[in-house]
Amino acid sequence: MTAEDKPCIAISSCLLGNLVRYDGKQKGMPELYQHMQQYFNLLAVCPEVEMGLSVPRPAVQLTGNPQHPQMMGRDNETIDVTHEINNFCNTRPQTLKHICGYIFKSKSPSCGLRNIPVFQNGKIIQHNNRGLFAEAMIKHNPDLPVADETELNTVDNRNHFIQQGLNYIKQHADLF
Repeated sequence: MTAEDKPCIAISSCLLGNLVRYDGKQKGMPELYQHMQQYFNLLAVCPEVEMGLSVPRPAVQLTGNPQHPQMMGRDNETIDVTHEINNFCNTRPQTLKHICGYIFKSKSPSCGLRNIPVFQNGKIIQHNNRGLFAEAMIKHNPDLPVADETELNTVDNRNHFIQQGLNYIKQHADLF
């Protein structure tokens, strides 16, 4: 299968080993992306970098109202990138209509799929949220197969995700 024949999935850029994390460290998962690139073209996405934040950068977290959290500095409360992430969430999902799956980075305030804490006055007030961009992607396309790297830690789980992506293409042929 040539690259032109392969469908495309999006994947958090840091999982590909790109140095985009807030701390500038590498968090690539070669076993995961090497397996996936046999079946898909991989489109690297990093909300924080794409919305203009630097590497390295101060860490951010979700704060305030759990239904409408803000993205604020973890160690510096004067940092507020809520407007930037909301703008990104309002525009980027529409540009990803051609993907048939998305692999997100767990524990990320932008890309985590579950158990992302929301803080208020330095304390966790809720632990059930998704990252802001993951939430926007799922709202924009609720049928899109999504997973985070922790869910794809076995070949069986990866193969199940691959099958979900291929089934998505069949069900949404008009998009491809």
